Amino acid sequence: MGFNWKLFIKKRLERGAFTGLPLTIFVVIFLILLGTFIGITTSIVESSPIVKLDNSFAQFLYVQRVPWVAQVFYFITGFANQLTIVILASIFLIYLLFKKETAYLYAALVAILGDEASVYLIKIFINRPRPILDITYYIEKSQSFPSGHAGIAVAFFGFITYYLISHTSERNKKSIVVLLGILLVLLIGFSRLYLIVHFLSDVLGGFLIGGLWLVAGIVFREHHFYTSTLKKGEK
Repeated sequence: MGFNWKLFIKKRLERGAFTGLPLTIFVVIFLILLGTFIGITTSIVESSPIVKLDNSFAQFLYVQRVPWVAQVFYFITGFANQLTIVILASIFLIYLLFKKETAYLYAALVAILGDEASVYLIKIFINRPRPILDITYYIEKSQSFPSGHAGIAVAFFGFITYYLISHTSERNKKSIVVLLGILLVLLIGFSRLYLIVHFLSDVLGGFLIGGLWLVAGIVFREHHFYTSTLKKGEK
């Protein structure tokens, strides 16, 4: 018997099951993020026009930089510093453990640890130098691509946003939480650019990596919820 494509497509578009349309949407988003990240990475390695854009944009921001605004963004970028994330993530994970929400706990670990490990390894593999010291606001010692701050901002604060909207029933409150989450992530990303400790493609790459692991964490949690619901229905 040949492969039944019609049945396969029908199951992928089924709205009543997580393994249907919801999972299909997550897979499509994941593949789009992955493809975009590979494209940016390839462009950097091959020194394509995106590198020229990076340098031009960095120079533009340096010319426009205002001291007090730089201090504000230096404060904002601190929200995604390693020590800050360790403290906030520890509090969040302990809270989930205390609430016995183990599925969210494991999903958060998938998103956070997956992002951190990926960024660490990719930095070593690509080994891209930071912007020149003459224009950076302060010195960073690690490699430039991808931005760890941007990545963890999406993975960690994105997951917290997902957790909060999952525990909120009112649509208006969900919208506010999503908007605040997006705003925080974008501000952290832009802070890396304004302080010129990263290039534009570094931050975009960080967003994409963080997005990949955020999707992975959400899929883990939603699949657990779906399978748990099925088991309860069978009893």
